[in-house]
Amino acid sequence: MRVSPNIFEFIDFRKFLTAWRETEKENNPGITLEYLSAKLGQKNRVYFSDLEKGRRTIGPEVLDRLTRLMDLSRDEAKYFRAIVGYGQPSTYEEREFWFEQVVQLNNTPKKIVDKNTYDYYKKWYHTTIRAYLETCNFTSEYGTASKRLYNRVSPKEVEMTVKNLMALGLAAPDGDGYIKPTDKVLTTGDVVKNELLRQYQIANHDVLRTILEKDEPGTHDSTQLTVSVSKEGIERILKRIKQFRSEIISIAHKDEQKAERVYKIAIHAYPESRKD
Repeated sequence: MRVSPNIFEFIDFRKFLTAWRETEKENNPGITLEYLSAKLGQKNRVYFSDLEKGRRTIGPEVLDRLTRLMDLSRDEAKYFRAIVGYGQPSTYEEREFWFEQVVQLNNTPKKIVDKNTYDYYKKWYHTTIRAYLETCNFTSEYGTASKRLYNRVSPKEVEMTVKNLMALGLAAPDGDGYIKPTDKVLTTGDVVKNELLRQYQIANHDVLRTILEKDEPGTHDSTQLTVSVSKEGIERILKRIKQFRSEIISIAHKDEQKAERVYKIAIHAYPESRKD
């Protein structure tokens, strides 16, 4: 019996195409890139290879042909369409829509991301409100919380978030009945997938852009550096960033004074030029 790769273990449709082709070729050496390209109605002999390498996008007609060619079941075809929609160039809103479809359609034991993690990082303000609970004696003052968060979050959103945090075990009433985080510091660790973190980070960048545009005094301290370094140099920088991140977590964890405000601390290192 022929065994195909489990599509629900993939979120990158290109990697799935490669895994499927290699599995098919093991069973039938005649399955070549040229053969698959022809099956998709393309005269270009390397068309399928271009799809795998991201040099071409998949249009509606080719998408239909691919699902038939790979003999996907109804559920598999729906999931494949979702990861194609998520993986091709699109707006942030489209990526968010398709990622939610990916999460909903992946019903296998090995999920792309567990539900609790997805619920927590789905909205940028969940982490902010959780940290805010540490700064005050909170029971149900949703309107006050909204104002203290610069009205970037509505009272209803605060209420829903607090209830979700308690349901997830990330917040609970203390001995005096005030709702507090169950852990002072929470990090993503390795269980959170890059796909979810990307959306979370984009949403936070939108908030930062709003702050910078308004130029509210005393609300931010932002600095940026542009440097030219070698491969070894950037590796040393990334190592120091990781160490600094650990130091920040340690400082916050050991801070014995009452928390006064919530701060978002972001450190980024990304290339702005290609190698020669």
